[in-house]
Amino acid sequence: MPPLIEVTHRRGIYLPEADLWLDPHFGVERAFISHAHSDHFARHRLTYCSEVTRHIMRARYGEKETAEFQVLPLRQDFEQEGWRLRLYPAGHIVGSAMLHLTRLSDGATLLYTGDYKLRHGLSAEPCELPRADVLVMECTFGLPQYRFPPRQETVEAVLRWVRETLEDGGIPNLLGYSLGKAQEILRILAGSGYPVMLHKSVLEMTQAVAPVIGALPEHRLFDAAQALGHVLVFPPSANRSQPLRKLKVCRTAMLSGWAMQPGARYRYQVDEAFPLSDHADYDELLQTVETVNPKRVWLVHGSTREFAADLRARGWEAWTLEKEDQLEFLKIEDRSSWGTGVLPVLHAAPDAEPSSKFHPSDFAAWALTCARTAAEASRLKKTALLAEYLRSLPPDELALAARYCSGLVFDPAAGEAPLNTGWAVIRRALQELAGISEAEYRVISRSQADAGRTAFLMLGMRRAQAASSAPLTLAGADAFFRHLREARGPVLKTRLLRECLAASDAETGSWLVRLMTGELRMGSREGLIEEAIAQAFDQDADSVREAAMLCGDIGRAAQLAQTGRLNEAAPRLGVPVKVMLASPEETAEDIWERLGEDRGSKFEARNSKTEESTVSAIAPFPVLQTSNFEFRTSPTVWLEDKFDGIRAQLHRGANRAEIYTRDLKPVGFQFPEILDAARMMRDEVILDGEIIAYAEEKKLSFFDLQKRLGRRDQADLFLPSDIRVRYVVFDVLWRNGASLLERPLSERRAELEAVALPEPMGVIEIWQAASPFDIEAAFHAARRRGNEGLIAKDPAAAYRPGRRGKSWLKLKKAYATLDAVVVKAEQGHGKRSHVLSDYTFAVRDEAGALRVIGKAYSGLTDAEIEELTAHFTSNTLDQKGRVRTVLPDTVLEIAFDSIQPSNRHDSGLAMRFPRIKTIRRDKTPGEIDTLETARRLAGLPG
Repeated sequence: MPPLIEVTHRRGIYLPEADLWLDPHFGVERAFISHAHSDHFARHRLTYCSEVTRHIMRARYGEKETAEFQVLPLRQDFEQEGWRLRLYPAGHIVGSAMLHLTRLSDGATLLYTGDYKLRHGLSAEPCELPRADVLVMECTFGLPQYRFPPRQETVEAVLRWVRETLEDGGIPNLLGYSLGKAQEILRILAGSGYPVMLHKSVLEMTQAVAPVIGALPEHRLFDAAQALGHVLVFPPSANRSQPLRKLKVCRTAMLSGWAMQPGARYRYQVDEAFPLSDHADYDELLQTVETVNPKRVWLVHGSTREFAADLRARGWEAWTLEKEDQLEFLKIEDRSSWGTGVLPVLHAAPDAEPSSKFHPSDFAAWALTCARTAAEASRLKKTALLAEYLRSLPPDELALAARYCSGLVFDPAAGEAPLNTGWAVIRRALQELAGISEAEYRVISRSQADAGRTAFLMLGMRRAQAASSAPLTLAGADAFFRHLREARGPVLKTRLLRECLAASDAETGSWLVRLMTGELRMGSREGLIEEAIAQAFDQDADSVREAAMLCGDIGRAAQLAQTGRLNEAAPRLGVPVKVMLASPEETAEDIWERLGEDRGSKFEARNSKTEESTVSAIAPFPVLQTSNFEFRTSPTVWLEDKFDGIRAQLHRGANRAEIYTRDLKPVGFQFPEILDAARMMRDEVILDGEIIAYAEEKKLSFFDLQKRLGRRDQADLFLPSDIRVRYVVFDVLWRNGASLLERPLSERRAELEAVALPEPMGVIEIWQAASPFDIEAAFHAARRRGNEGLIAKDPAAAYRPGRRGKSWLKLKKAYATLDAVVVKAEQGHGKRSHVLSDYTFAVRDEAGALRVIGKAYSGLTDAEIEELTAHFTSNTLDQKGRVRTVLPDTVLEIAFDSIQPSNRHDSGLAMRFPRIKTIRRDKTPGEIDTLETARRLAGLPG
């Protein structure tokens, strides 16, 4: 094996054998510049860089006659003095590049990443990672807490915040560096329809790179007099500038990876913070090392020592290039433990007995129970520990303890606001108690990557614990949180917190901080508290969960369980409940067997209209009609059309109305026409239904309707003159103070028909079936009306929130199947993280080229997935991160619910709910279906 390429650090990264500096911030003889940010720029005699970076530096910094530039095209070799240089896109900002260096004498290689990210952005070419013997990489976000949410989720949140700010009459201001982040923001805004104003520096950089970053929104130079109605994009340095301060209605949002830090909004003095970064997060850093597969890793920038220790624990040789820690922390005699993220003693052992000095109502008793629970690996033992503790509490303290165990310091059902106490307040209180500087605090906090462990260390450094006349109780903690919530300004909040922590021991104080930050980390978020409450009071765990959902408060559910009154839990206006779900069935016979056996009734509504007259009854919403059925005999199976819309729960009270999605998120502001109609109603109700939309007398699909929920094209797609939405109601859960959940569907239907529903609301049509033949006929009729299929319901069934039972059944049937060939295989998640379980597949166009039409990960057995993993691993053409481009030789039969036009794939189509039906071992890639067939199934011209 050839010797590794030597890397040194002399105020910057230097390769002595190649006599080459990497991103030095001072002038040298010869340097590689990875991108054009100012902190990476200096004037050198000879500079290697990408073509776009050269263009930006010329526009931004001007020329110097003595400077020479060697522009290196991406992915092309350049040889000089025994070395081969090759650039790869870094994905950081426009023009950013990685340097791959090869020593020609023996083939030894080195990859320098510069700043980079693996996530695909909109303004920079996606990153590519070649193999190398030595990897020199940045690790700005090299701690485990920096795991960014999915990019699209963040983008949608940004656009939603912009829209809400504009609708409230405000001026949204998005902060991003003039080069890089600002252009990413503009690309996010492209297509939103919002006009944009730019800070002068942002406008100059945008003009310099506009030809290479794609479509941009309408934009111009910032003008304070005309700013209302515009979105502003400013650099962070201008956030507190005089022109912005004069805009009284301006709201500011920061887009940065540092938004992941607790208290980021307060720290950066902004109204909102979104975790959108142009650097790699923790998981991407690990993925980089795995992909490059180096023999040695050198780390620069950020948490270098911590990430190096992390990599060494995983079996990689990894070291920091920085000669010393950024700071030397002298106040802890033995730093070996906290430097590796391991504390000598933090929690009570799981088998430790509770201290007799703590009364169950003491906050310290709660903290000790949490510590013991966190230290216990067995879920059964966790449940038993919590149950024993909860059983010992009186009702008021029980409610508080249950909320605290769920990470809540307020009653969500009472509309109490969160604490909104930023991390800066907690940090300052801990610093003052420990008597350390902010720099010293930062070293400990970074080494622990955990709020509770950091607080434990800080509180353990106090010279003495403050005397307290009485221990902090659960009720006292509740009063403290209320005072903290009501306190105005960080100074008063810091004093209150410091005084409370000063009177607590280190263990109790650390759990108080955990509770304030929501970082309990004791495995209590996934139903554990509900199970513990059920065990403590000998109740059914599902009943506890349902009561907590109906009450909107786990504390109230615990009190009901304590007194055996879980059945008293009822829906409440403004507290959304999980919707009842239908179980899928493959055939009409299966539905009849479950719901219709031994029941006779005619498949007939009272109104003897033909199907055609029903379809045209109330245009432009033809499938809706209030029924008022009269059954000739006892009803058998009730049938409803299954719409391709958005499941929605409407709460209408005397003072307000709101719409919630099936995941309990409020979306009423996105459907104002429905809320306006709800406010006209006489009854107070909780309704369950579906929102559907039409345009030009044509029913739109879920794909189109979903764009209304925060999509960037909403302004263009849903113009009021073109689009109508309708709320189709099929159930009522609560009416005028009375819960209807336990009433049979037939009675709930009668209650529903007694409710006057103004347009654009209506009650769904019901049909009756007396045989499997009737169900099949109704299914095809529903399809002809443009709907997905049928929902069959038992008229005697109660409403079971959040449950998928057998009293509601859905018959959808896949439209057809397509035979497609796998072109990409991706590593799975969770228990499938070791296999390639997610498959991207394609059909063939008229020219014979493969066109991607979808991606699926369900339908195969574990054995089949293992088999395909071995095949695709040995037939990989290219690999980028978790995704492999594979030899297109495996044919799958794909079932789906529908096909819709979409720009997501190069076929121009996308499947809804694709799933793998089988591996077609009998077919070759030459026999797969065509794009023309797929377009025909989508109802599009071939």
